[in-house]
Amino acid sequence: MDRRLLVLALGLFAFGTDGFAVAGTLPQIAHGVGVAISAGGQTTALYTAAQALLSPTIAALAAGVDRKRLLLWELARFVIANLATAAAPAFAVAPVSRRSAQMSSALSAQC
Repeated sequence: MDRRLLVLALGLFAFGTDGFAVAGTLPQIAHGVGVAISAGGQTTALYTAAQALLSPTIAALAAGVDRKRLLLWELARFVIANLATAAAPAFAVAPVSRRSAQMSSALSAQC
């Protein structure tokens, strides 16, 4: 298998499972930041809703950008945003960092 294809597949797998991985650990996340599970679930709902609504717009805006460069940049931003979510000192930070991860995911999916 071509190495470039493997890297692309792994990156898109990470982007694709990001929205669902949080749902499985939602009780632990909510307990860790001291909020109700329903409030913690809003981070997943916002992530997927923004993904669905922003993907076409972001695709149009990124049409003229080099795909390899865009994919690498957004993969790095995606990792940083998820690390920021994991290290969030308060619940208010988590939706903001999740939104950044969603934007990276939407941009990368257009590659």
